Amino acid sequence: MKVNRSPFQRKLLAWYHAYKRPLPWRLDGNPYRIFVVEVMLQQTQIKTVLPYYERWLKTFPNVYALARAPLDKVLKLWEGLGYYSRARNLHKAAKMIVEQFGGIIPNDLESLRSLPGIGRYTAGAIASIAYQKSVPLVDGNVFRVLSRVFNCKNDISKPKTQKKFYELATGLIPEKEPGNFNQALMELGSLTCIPETPRCPSCPVKSLCISFKKGDPSQLPVRANYLTIKKMEMVVGLLAQKDRILVRRRPASGIWGGLWELPGAVRKKGESLEEALCNEFQNEIGIALKIERKIKSIEHRFTHRLAKIYPFECKIEHGFELRPKNRNVRWANRKALQKLSFPVPHQKILSGIV
Repeated sequence: MKVNRSPFQRKLLAWYHAYKRPLPWRLDGNPYRIFVVEVMLQQTQIKTVLPYYERWLKTFPNVYALARAPLDKVLKLWEGLGYYSRARNLHKAAKMIVEQFGGIIPNDLESLRSLPGIGRYTAGAIASIAYQKSVPLVDGNVFRVLSRVFNCKNDISKPKTQKKFYELATGLIPEKEPGNFNQALMELGSLTCIPETPRCPSCPVKSLCISFKKGDPSQLPVRANYLTIKKMEMVVGLLAQKDRILVRRRPASGIWGGLWELPGAVRKKGESLEEALCNEFQNEIGIALKIERKIKSIEHRFTHRLAKIYPFECKIEHGFELRPKNRNVRWANRKALQKLSFPVPHQKILSGIV
């Protein structure tokens, strides 16, 4: 599995400089902007990130603005982008950068990886792209490119294979333009060496690609499919008084961490939907509910789960005082609701009444 290193670097970089997309974070190599976008791009496509990135920089143009912002404002700006732990970690990391690094984004892997939410890939991206450090980075696109170039048929979901790919990437990265080289690998995977039907005739390194010579690049990479989708049922309660709706902030960790929600629960085995909702309100908030009517259900896909969510319009039967355990529960009017950040399915439910 040998690939001629120098021609590969030369051909790939020449192609990148000629055909790279004019993405806004590539304009000046600003470390803060690269830091922000690399976190946004974790598990999210560029076309989805672009409008969020531009709005983010208008609101938080530098790490100081982000560090001093309230978390609710950060989450509201992130609303709809998903994987909200990224926003919480970005906020925490900004505070650490201001407090521990004098407001300067670190340039070494060890310091970068000490920041919340920054793993091996993101640290490598920031170090190489923002600071031109000769360190490798391997994302899904790069896994695909390297598996085809080196004709590697090992399962890329296994840690042993991933370690091997980092070694291959390390052996290819040049001393000059390491950031551009890493971006070129990702760009090749995004534009040309795509899944299922790679565009081999237009590939700048096809003459060096072992799987192209063997005639089977579309069969790579190899990934065992262990993904099983679990179905679940959720209930939420729309409890209104005058022009206000009862909302609750979710725990900081876990699914939709830190966002606001219409209070509800996952239906347990043996419970009816109505029982699940009434139990949640009674046990967690201190409200005895009277359910008025069921609203049209909606479906929401998580990474490994498919949820069917049943909203109910409700009234208070009796009870409810904001005890200490209810400090994350509040009444919100229309104006307040527009300032709070809700998960996408809750946004859809609220859109019909707000």
